[in-house]
Amino acid sequence: MVSSGRMKLLRWAGSKSQSEHSIVPHLDFSREYIEPFCGSASFFFTNAPKRAKLNDYNSNLIDFYRRIVTRARSVWKIYNALQTDQSTYYSVREEYNLLSPCVRKAALFLYLNHYCFNGIYRTNQKGLFNTPFGSHSENKRKMGLKEIRDYSSIAKTADFFSKDFEDFLDMVKPEGACIYMDPPYFTRDARVFGEYGSSVFQNTDLKRLKSVVERWSKHNRVVVSYRRCSEFQELFSDTIVATTEVTRNVGGFSGRRKRDAEFIAVAGPI
Repeated sequence: MVSSGRMKLLRWAGSKSQSEHSIVPHLDFSREYIEPFCGSASFFFTNAPKRAKLNDYNSNLIDFYRRIVTRARSVWKIYNALQTDQSTYYSVREEYNLLSPCVRKAALFLYLNHYCFNGIYRTNQKGLFNTPFGSHSENKRKMGLKEIRDYSSIAKTADFFSKDFEDFLDMVKPEGACIYMDPPYFTRDARVFGEYGSSVFQNTDLKRLKSVVERWSKHNRVVVSYRRCSEFQELFSDTIVATTEVTRNVGGFSGRRKRDAEFIAVAGPI
């Protein structure tokens, strides 16, 4: 288990670490823990379940997790050697977009995540990472080797996948597990930033999510968190158990924060 005061392995837009007090009581980490939209996997690293399967559509994120399991020291050495100034950042970003999956790319992924604007993983239409440098990143400390190794130790208990969420669950066929689903947001009520590109999660996917929850909640505990919106409320009204408040950065700017609300839905056996 990683202590709450330790530097987070990854910064991630939409991370649920600030909503832990509202969501975690509905989760059961004594079971196999499954996340089809893992992102920074904050609940996994904080609670360290003995068995886990983590999935994300972002294949570079999943390759990073796999590399810190097997090559933590090598990833850290490359990461730690890089300067944290703006010029270095843009050189690293250019190199990252040219590399195929490898230890070096995993190290550059970690560096870009720590020093990009607000931890946002954004890509253009060609799939190239294009998040700019964070204005206050030069003074941010580097993560130490011991911290990386601590995260690596926890990650060794998980299997990692990069698939569509429905395909992932069809493949692993969970039974008696705790499944936590925190998908990207689709809503007609307001514009929501499209991480990984503009068409990762659409209205049809929200309906698909409902079907997936109904199927897998027959023999698993399934918890879903999602922005409070009419589309989700219409589909999940029979399973919504709570609403929690979160703080969002409007347009990604920390100086323009607003309070927002999310639904928590729970289905399946206790």
